[in-house]
Amino acid sequence: MQVPGGSWWLLFLSSGLLCWACQASRTASLSFSEPGETVYSLQSFQWQDTKQMGAPGRSFADAVAQSFFPYRDGPVQVEGIRPGVAVSLENWRVAEHLLPPEILRAVKDGELTILVQEASDLPVSPEYIEATIANAQHVSLDEAGHVTQYRAGLPFPLLDPADPQAGLKAAWDARYADKGKTVQRWESLQLKNSAGEYQFGFSFFYAQAYGMHRADVKQEIPDWVANDVLYKEFMQVFLPVPGSFHPHLGFVHLRYWHDQETHPVGQWYITEGSPPRRNRALLTLAYDPEASAWKFPLLYEDFVGAPIHTYHWRLLASTVALVPGFVQGDQPLFGSRRIGYPLDPWELRTVYVVEATPRFERHPYSRKVFFFDQQTFAPCYMLMYDREGKHWRTAFFSYANPQFYPGAHEVRVPILIGRSWIDFALQRATLAVVEEAKYNDPLSPDFFSLANMMRKGK
Repeated sequence: MQVPGGSWWLLFLSSGLLCWACQASRTASLSFSEPGETVYSLQSFQWQDTKQMGAPGRSFADAVAQSFFPYRDGPVQVEGIRPGVAVSLENWRVAEHLLPPEILRAVKDGELTILVQEASDLPVSPEYIEATIANAQHVSLDEAGHVTQYRAGLPFPLLDPADPQAGLKAAWDARYADKGKTVQRWESLQLKNSAGEYQFGFSFFYAQAYGMHRADVKQEIPDWVANDVLYKEFMQVFLPVPGSFHPHLGFVHLRYWHDQETHPVGQWYITEGSPPRRNRALLTLAYDPEASAWKFPLLYEDFVGAPIHTYHWRLLASTVALVPGFVQGDQPLFGSRRIGYPLDPWELRTVYVVEATPRFERHPYSRKVFFFDQQTFAPCYMLMYDREGKHWRTAFFSYANPQFYPGAHEVRVPILIGRSWIDFALQRATLAVVEEAKYNDPLSPDFFSLANMMRKGK
C-alpha cells in the first residue's frame, strides 16, 4: 500500500500539528452501562468500549490517521469533569467510571485530590504516521505470537477489542511506539517511607538509542541491523558509591535489546570495587525479569521492562479514563500521604486497558494491568497484583508536554520526567525524578560500545 500523496493528507497532518496546544471543544455522551454497549469489568470498575476501528466505509488510511489525532476536534467531555475541577473526597463520584478502584479509593479516602486540565494533543511525527499507513496492513502475528513483516511505524494501529489477539498486538504496539531517535536523562532515584523520610537512593545518567525500524531508513545503524539490535541502553551511576550500596547495581551498565524479542538481552556492568576506584571488574549480567531490582521494592522488569513472550496479554477495553496529564513544565510533582501520587493536573484521555498475566507460576505477580495512552502508546499507570490476586503496587508515569519543555519544541514524543512506584504492602514509595532530558541529540553508535563503557568506568 502506498502512502497517500494527495493534498488532503498534508492538510490533515498540518492541521493536527497546529492543534498541538490549542483546539476547539467537543462533547461526547459517555454512559458506562447503556444497553447494547460492550462493557468490560475490571473488578468493580465498568469500562465502556469505544469504537477504534472507524466508521463503516472509512478507508484504512483515514482510520489510522484519525487514531493519531483523537483530539483533533477537541477533547472529550464528561459531565462533571472539566478543566479546573478538583476531584476529591467531596465529589469523587464524578470520576467513579473514569478511574480504576485502586486509584479511586485514594480519592474517596481523601488521600488524593486530582486537579483536571484540558487534554493535551500530542500527535507523533508525520514520518511515523506515514510509515504506519504504508506498512501496517502487511504486519501480522505468527503462530508463536511474534510480529512478522514489520518495517516501521505502529504495527497494529487499529485494535479491535473483539480480536482475541488484541492484547498481544497492544504489547507489540507499546514496544514499537515512537520514542524518538535518542534520549539522554539525568535522574535521581530514591526510596521513601510512608512518612516521606528518605531511606536510600542514587543519581544516574541514562542514554538510549534506536538502530532499527526507523521511519527514515537513513537513520538506521547498519551494524545494529545486521546484529538484530533494536536499541541499546547505557547507564552510569554517580551517587552514592555503588559498591557500598549493592554489588549488583554496578557503576556502569550497558544493555542490548534485540529485535527478535526472545533473544536474550545482552547486559554488562562494571562494579565499583573496594577501595573505591580500584579493582573494578567488567561482568556479564544474566537477565532475570523476575528478580528484585537491587534493594528497592521493585522487580527488575518494573524498572527496565519485560520481554513480551513472558506474559499472556489481553485487551480489557478501549475507553476514556482520567490519567496523569502532560505536565506544562520540566519537573514532576509527587506527593500525598503515600508520597508517590502524581499531583500535577490529570486529563481525560482515550486509553487501552491491557492485562498481562505471567506464563510462569513462580512469578511474584499474578497479573499486571497497563493503561496505555491511545495517541502515543505511552503507559500512564500500571497496577500490579501479588500471587493471591491482591493489589500490591501502582506505578505512575509523568510526562512533560514538549511544547513546555526547554529545547524540546520540535520533539514529537512525550518527555518522560518522572516515575513512581507505590508499594501498598510495605507502605513506601520509590521515586525516579528526571532533572534534565535531551531527545534526538546525535549519539555515536560507539557511545554504546564496551570500549566506551570501560572508559566511563575508569
